[in-house]
Amino acid sequence: MADLGQLSLSEVQDAIHQLDKNEQSARPLLQDPTRQIRLFTLWPGTQESPIQGVFSVAILDDGPDYQCISYVWGDATVTKDITVDGKEFKITTSLFSVLRRIRSEQKNLTVWANALCINQDDHEEKRVQVDMMFDIYSKCRNCFLWLGEVDLLDGELDLDIARYCLNFIEFCDDADLEKDDDGFSTAEGLMKIRLTFRSLVSCQWWRRIWTVQECVAPHTAIFLWGPLTISRSPLIHFCENSMRMAFETRRWISDKLDEHYFEAAGALVSLLQVLSALRHRIESKSQAVLDGVASISFLWNACDRRALDPRDKIFALLPFIAGALARVKSSNYDIDCVELYSRVTVDLIRSCQSLLPLMGRRQSEMPLEEPSWVLDWHRQEMAQHGELNAFGTALQLTHHFDASHGLPQLDFQNLVSGNGRHLRLRGYFVDTLVYSIVPPAELSSIPDRPFNYVQHLITLREIWKHCVARDTFSVLRKLDRPLVTNEAIAEFSGMWDDVLNLDKLSESQDWHMKENARLQYWLYTRIMAIFIASAGRFGVGTWDVKLGDEVWKAVQATCRLYYDRSGMTAATLAVQIRSFYQGGMIDTTW
Repeated sequence: MADLGQLSLSEVQDAIHQLDKNEQSARPLLQDPTRQIRLFTLWPGTQESPIQGVFSVAILDDGPDYQCISYVWGDATVTKDITVDGKEFKITTSLFSVLRRIRSEQKNLTVWANALCINQDDHEEKRVQVDMMFDIYSKCRNCFLWLGEVDLLDGELDLDIARYCLNFIEFCDDADLEKDDDGFSTAEGLMKIRLTFRSLVSCQWWRRIWTVQECVAPHTAIFLWGPLTISRSPLIHFCENSMRMAFETRRWISDKLDEHYFEAAGALVSLLQVLSALRHRIESKSQAVLDGVASISFLWNACDRRALDPRDKIFALLPFIAGALARVKSSNYDIDCVELYSRVTVDLIRSCQSLLPLMGRRQSEMPLEEPSWVLDWHRQEMAQHGELNAFGTALQLTHHFDASHGLPQLDFQNLVSGNGRHLRLRGYFVDTLVYSIVPPAELSSIPDRPFNYVQHLITLREIWKHCVARDTFSVLRKLDRPLVTNEAIAEFSGMWDDVLNLDKLSESQDWHMKENARLQYWLYTRIMAIFIASAGRFGVGTWDVKLGDEVWKAVQATCRLYYDRSGMTAATLAVQIRSFYQGGMIDTTW
């Protein structure tokens, strides 16, 4: 079996083309693909009998009765045969599995599945039908959310244990406080729940970008996990249900939950948060389309999900972010990925009326070679050092920093050069970097006990202070000018203690409510460097700053930007803490 992670986009597209190559006669032609959809009627059969059915065409606005399927395509190079109107038809093994899972032994079942009902080889049909997908899913009678088979964890898990955990998730959603807890808070019960969470989060369905809208759009949906079932609501709302149980409704259970449970549950909750928030907006009749800042945050939260075609990182989320994208209104597969991502980056800047979209870039991402200012959503993968929401943290910092205060407005209508390769910014030169120090590698490691934040922040502070004292101050003393005195160094050291103000914190204190906790966690989750500029200015910036980089105060930028003259503009968060000047210290203006 081919590893899709090792296949190029062209190889994946070739495999998809092979699925469609001999099947055009089986699919009826859509006379009006902007209004019509193909439906597949799955004929009844036993578990082992061949899968057979027939296509039909329906007008979506006429309200046809059908159910949708949400699944992971899997390896497009490995296929199974089904029979459609007497003709052989190739589909992926994943789609084959879910069709066999939902098939009735007595009745026909009319379904819609994207790979089955859209001609993937016809770009115009694909564009139009993909743009209709949110409506297709929202108008279906029900949606089957196929998670795949249950991973039994090499025998540690069985189906009875997995079913027990799904009962626990439904229990958390039940308003009946007198309902028997079925031993969920016992040591044995918690062990069963943890094992099931481990298996549940390993399902690839959670990591597919298209499953976001496929999950939240339908009025009714049900998760299928091997032979097990659970309705959508209790599962995707498990985050708030478990929190409500912990602090309001069932304290007698939550008081017995241990850190191992919270670690396992936390992994599941992180997968559910985006789905839960979007579904809440739809259920409450709120506007599903997000504004500029909300669109950026949503993109950062969702971009860890995978797509065979990197353009789908945007197209799959268009129903929610189209309001912020003036130049990306449809799933146009005729433009390349760089052009699409360039349009998205510029549209987000214009929507926010600031350079805010360029903040929060994950350090696991290397910028596109050309142009480097474009946000590369395809290469955003789960960070290896806890950067789960770098943009969200950076956004909080904008409440404290405003580097562009008092500067004129940016010309948002002329942001990009004629060839689309250069971003036109305005600003003032601040200084040139002459030295940088990257702290030890252990700062980037994921903690073994991720809920022990305070202890890890205390360790962080000690490492950073040692780094400052050993490397930074020694460099300052060697500078060929009287910029820094011992008094200034002592004052800087005290300021550093203020930034990482953990002296009075203990394990029992509500540290996350502290005003500086965001900055602490931001430092903790990023590989940062302390830099020194030519005039003696200090700053904290990204690990890749280097000798000769310039710091600019840019128009519409809340934080200062680095500029590398050897390449394109590299907009990166640069938090300048203080400036040393002629042996004294002055506050930096933000």
